[in-house]
Amino acid sequence: MPSTNRRQFLAAAGVAGVTGLAGCSGLGGSGRPDVDTHSGLTDDPSAELDTEAVFLAGDAGALPDPPETVASVADADVVLATRSADRRTLVGAFRDGKPVAFADHDAQDALVDVLSRVGDDYTFGTETVRARPVDPVVAVPRGDTVATYTLVDEGGWDDPVLDGLGWALGGRVPDCRTFVPEHSSDSLFAHAGATHVAGRLETGEAYASRTTASVSRQEGDQYVRLRTTLHAEASDGYAVEEALRETDLPDDQRLHEVWPNPHSQDGVRVANVSDTVRSQFGVEVTPDSDRARTALTGCGGLQTEGNLAYDHRTSVDWKRDGLLGADRRYAEATGRGEWHLGA
Repeated sequence: MPSTNRRQFLAAAGVAGVTGLAGCSGLGGSGRPDVDTHSGLTDDPSAELDTEAVFLAGDAGALPDPPETVASVADADVVLATRSADRRTLVGAFRDGKPVAFADHDAQDALVDVLSRVGDDYTFGTETVRARPVDPVVAVPRGDTVATYTLVDEGGWDDPVLDGLGWALGGRVPDCRTFVPEHSSDSLFAHAGATHVAGRLETGEAYASRTTASVSRQEGDQYVRLRTTLHAEASDGYAVEEALRETDLPDDQRLHEVWPNPHSQDGVRVANVSDTVRSQFGVEVTPDSDRARTALTGCGGLQTEGNLAYDHRTSVDWKRDGLLGADRRYAEATGRGEWHLGA
């Protein structure tokens, strides 16, 4: 477990990220950017549920009404639950290939509980978010791996639960616009799942991170690669200024490699701000073109050995320049990441 001073590092980095940003030109006008990112974050994600039969588990009266509900979990495509739902029902639905979502104030713990009951048959990761409203959380089985989603309630969706669930089912994090190095040993690594953190601000700005894990076992040792894609979208004249991802591992866990090297590609700049001595990975993505100021996507990653648990932080800064100076909007999601990678 990272020590208290490690958690203080993340908090201090958050302050530095706000106060140390350089000025950059904003979007012209006050309308939404004319950029199609294909992420679905700024659309109406709940429309994804129009063709999905949803079973409401637990306290159904506390849940919103999807377009189509069914009375039996056997007839459902998706299960939406509160923490009081019967765990055996949810585990059975998940093993049958149905996405399971929780919408409740203890949603994150409830989802972890369900996944722990199927952990012998799946590899997966979860990234919880602390001190922020989260609604919903979603787990989608994909073969013997799981894609998990933590949707931060930033106030930007009409219905956080249905919109968040819809985005987990049909949305996506766009492909990278920056260089991702290939490794000659990639064929030795097997995909082990993906975890997402996303939100949409009340003013329309949106962000998402997707972290995928792959595992290689060689002569009794376990090697793990994490690849994170960061995405941010502008709105209402506020340009994307910076997106930052930090992963803070225990002090005694070695980072064998971090990537990419600093570079610019397709209008996006990447700075690797990792500290391998302190087992800290960090990648900072900033725009280098007008298009990137309206929709920014970049990538970074690390390789380590052994099990995987860490503190994480995703933050995005938007800026609009005016006659009297710059105005900013900001989003941050900080929490704990843990991976179950099998035997």
